[in-house]
Amino acid sequence: MRYSIPKYLICILTQALFFGYSSNAQKFKIGLAANSPSSTVIFTPLAGDYRIWLDTVLFNPGNTADVYQLMLDGDSIDVKTFERGIGKCKKILFKALVKDGSFKLKSVKPEAKVKTYDDDLEVTVASTGLKLVNNVDVEDYIAGVVESEAGSRSSSEYYKLQAILCRTYALNGLKKHELDSFNLCDQVHCQAYKGKTDNQTVLSAVNETRGLVIVDDNLNLISATFHSNCGGQTVNSEDVWLLSASYLRSVIDTFCLRMPNARWQKRITKSEWLNYLSSKFRYPIADSASCGKALSVQQTNGREVYFVNKDLNVPLKNIRSDQQLKSTYFSLSLQNDTVLFNGRGYGHGVGLCQEGAMRMAQVGISYREIIGFYYTKVHLVDLAVLSFFRED
Repeated sequence: MRYSIPKYLICILTQALFFGYSSNAQKFKIGLAANSPSSTVIFTPLAGDYRIWLDTVLFNPGNTADVYQLMLDGDSIDVKTFERGIGKCKKILFKALVKDGSFKLKSVKPEAKVKTYDDDLEVTVASTGLKLVNNVDVEDYIAGVVESEAGSRSSSEYYKLQAILCRTYALNGLKKHELDSFNLCDQVHCQAYKGKTDNQTVLSAVNETRGLVIVDDNLNLISATFHSNCGGQTVNSEDVWLLSASYLRSVIDTFCLRMPNARWQKRITKSEWLNYLSSKFRYPIADSASCGKALSVQQTNGREVYFVNKDLNVPLKNIRSDQQLKSTYFSLSLQNDTVLFNGRGYGHGVGLCQEGAMRMAQVGISYREIIGFYYTKVHLVDLAVLSFFRED
């Protein structure tokens, strides 16, 4: 249950961002490579000493710099160093003894690149391979996600913005993988996470916004969705996911129009296009007027939700998915026997437009103003103060 908070307290909470985040360190459990599980991995301590548990038994390695091979063997994990065999267990935990502990992880089967992670690693046996879970400090995780989602060359102001979005999005989705015994995975649908970052601009931005999240008028964490490029106009949430959110309203965005993902094209044959409309949606291609409209579509007065008109019940989001288009914001025309799609933007279009926000940050607009531009009637608050107004 939540307290009913008078709106004047929102002002108090908003001011809290100037006093910093002082709550105790919290860790997330992040499932690594869950879509392509490994049968053999190599763990290498990188910074700091690690304490190692085999099942419930504390193992004394002697040499804390040992490299460990973990190999699936039936329903157990066979643990070795390069010098000796250690034994088998159902679970192994590598726990850093210092805050800044880090390690390298290399999947051998299947072959994958070495990745570096902060904090701890827990390995158990799953039905399809080894289950790898990174127990990582929230802010270390956020830093890794920010670089994965925003790249390594963005501005400090944009990184601050992305850190707040990623933190809010993560905290709002901590039960996504509850049945898998971890909080989030490292894939895009949870937020891309490629491990530890050493990018000092990213780390500083995450630290400067430590603990800040976005809430609505009821002090609920928002669904801080974002996409690459809106093409000039974002989308109402219900036009994509059916659920209406008061803070996810369509806005006109001119900042993204000259960014890399602002425009795209695709061509398919006329017969393929008409057959698709007919078979998937029973579109009346035999009617000459309807057929003509299907071959000449313009979205010049803003983004539409349905193809041609709402009465035909052909959602543009379905066309985007089926035809693997970059967005629903497109016009099309017939060129000989080819249908040409001229599209705008990249992604679902709901919430914050990353390339628009990047441009706004480049021209000196603050992350607070950018958040207010893309999300309607929201508030930036400190988790430490926010928790004061909640009860279990």
